[in-house]
Amino acid sequence: MRHLHGSRDGPAVKDRHYSLVIPAFMDAALALVQTTVPLLALAFRASDILLSTIGWVPQAVRLPVCLTAGRLSERAGRIKVIIPGACLVAVGAAGLAAARSNVHVIISYTLVLAAMGVFYPPLQALIGDVSKPEQLARNLGAFNVGWCTGGALAGLGAAALVRIDLSLAPLAAVCAALTSGALVLFWRRSARRDGRPAEETEEGGPAPAHATRFLLIARMSHFTGYFGFATIRILFPKLGLSLGWSRAEVAVVVAMLLAGQAAGILTSSASPWWRGKIWPQLAAQSTMLACAVATTLASSPVLLGATFFGLGTSLGVSYSAALYHGLFAGKDRGRNTGIHESLVAAGNVAGCLLGGVAAQTISARAPYILFGCVAGACLLSTAVMARGLRGRRCASQSRAVTPGS
Repeated sequence: MRHLHGSRDGPAVKDRHYSLVIPAFMDAALALVQTTVPLLALAFRASDILLSTIGWVPQAVRLPVCLTAGRLSERAGRIKVIIPGACLVAVGAAGLAAARSNVHVIISYTLVLAAMGVFYPPLQALIGDVSKPEQLARNLGAFNVGWCTGGALAGLGAAALVRIDLSLAPLAAVCAALTSGALVLFWRRSARRDGRPAEETEEGGPAPAHATRFLLIARMSHFTGYFGFATIRILFPKLGLSLGWSRAEVAVVVAMLLAGQAAGILTSSASPWWRGKIWPQLAAQSTMLACAVATTLASSPVLLGATFFGLGTSLGVSYSAALYHGLFAGKDRGRNTGIHESLVAAGNVAGCLLGGVAAQTISARAPYILFGCVAGACLLSTAVMARGLRGRRCASQSRAVTPGS
């Protein structure tokens, strides 16, 4: 241990460990809460439209909070924003454990998601602050592996908790959120004792070619993935119960979304195969479209579990690309991470609101047809943009080899 801390790589390894463990606990808290919310609402006899309202209203509150928290952390400091966010997540989760009506559910869930909007943009920006250029991809990979693995494990574990009592999962979320906040404090205090600066220098290095266009495409995939994620996470439990599934079966099948995210993040973190390339986003968007079609038609828990796993995997790839390209430039990290998290909220708002209206007015399967339309539009837009990029590259190469140019 002494050798580790005395080496040049010691602080970098420590940063990577904290970048992994902190979001693992916080997303475990989120998964526990989000598994509980629709089941708790259904226990209080929520309709499709009320379920969608419980899904989109908290996300609508979260969206401007994300944008504000990222910018606020640039001025006030990352820690002064992160820690209150972690504490408020715990308060909201405790409120869910004590809920006695759907009014209590929506208030508590709104507090949890608003607090997540406070917590995550400054944390992502902090990871960018402490990372040297050659360490940024690894630390973001650790962050992504942490949140998706923590969420996947907690989502699967929540199935056992809801089988016993619906209040147990949010109580576990309280513990996970407070642990995450405590780890942030310990990390930064340890860094100051080691003599490392609280605010790191800005990273350099050129951005990938056409970085702005790649970022836009990744953000479109990112939004579309969360549109489908929210539709399934909030609205599918009612459909699953209507198909004769048990609560535990619903929880396990929906948790395959989180397991798929973990697979997508791990695949993205293994190597830079997806950076600066269009085809991984085209593949992710095609998978989203296929998953929407399958969810519209299928009723088997095994088939739908595999479908949700595929959607989660594609979302993991898109999430990684959107976050990486947003932080790589090294400027306005708080703003970029705020936009990144606000797209999570925007996808959830659109998915829950529009999906809920479709379920209430058309049929229980209609939200997934709507998701397919969004995924198809995203795929078409990306194909057009990719063709434009290819044309620009060919033109630039032609100019480069033309005599006298």
